[in-house]
Amino acid sequence: PTDPAALLRERGIYVTAQRLAVLRVVGDRPHVTAEVVLQGVRDEIGSISRQSVYDTLNTLTDLGLLRR
Repeated sequence: PTDPAALLRERGIYVTAQRLAVLRVVGDRPHVTAEVVLQGVRDEIGSISRQSVYDTLNTLTDLGLLRR
């Protein structure tokens, strides 16, 4: 499925606003740094910690949804 929420559910992880925002930012701007993702997510949903973005990026990478 191309629906980000469905991709997360398919891999057995909770769908959260933060995870969806990270997927949207990365989908819109491939080959970006974590700092660019952080700013993009903050622009989209407001407050999010740097650690949450890093944790989400690591989780999505571990699940095979992103590559480093």
